[in-house]
Amino acid sequence: MARLAGFGVVLVPYWPYTFARSDAAPDAVLVTNWRDDGPATALVDPADPRSAPGIVDVSPGPDHPLWVIETSPFDAAWPAGFDIECTMPPYCLVGENDASISVQGSAHPIDPETLVAAGQTVVERRTMRNDVQVIELTYEHEGEQWWQGHYLLPRNGGRVLVFTAQSREQDIVTTRDGLEWMLALD
Repeated sequence: MARLAGFGVVLVPYWPYTFARSDAAPDAVLVTNWRDDGPATALVDPADPRSAPGIVDVSPGPDHPLWVIETSPFDAAWPAGFDIECTMPPYCLVGENDASISVQGSAHPIDPETLVAAGQTVVERRTMRNDVQVIELTYEHEGEQWWQGHYLLPRNGGRVLVFTAQSREQDIVTTRDGLEWMLALD
């Protein structure tokens, strides 16, 4: 399960849930718990933090000036323009126009070439800091051009976290920048 930490608090939601940024107050987070009888929401403002039973527990936390998504295997900065959805662990980030960022773990190294599906074209291969291997692809889906990026983050013991981002062509920069900003914490 992912939780949010920052601005002096930690938000621990009840599963399944969504975190969304809110314009109600600076750094406020709208937390939604997806229940059988319909969604229940709570607005958490770090300036006046309060728990909402059955939706989110709020406790004191780190006082850094950004929201950090915390999970047991890694922490990542929460990029602007994306909601955090957790209906299946660990979580998925969802942005405008169906843009998304997801993460999966692997107990062994992965050859980036195995992530290229039929009909996809490799447009770039590179290595970022911390030995993160990147492979960027384009493909057509329902008559539109899409971009997909796989970022392989090596972990201890040969494990790898694979961050996958995809978006329509017009949202490539926002989606790529969001993912790379997430990885800047590592």
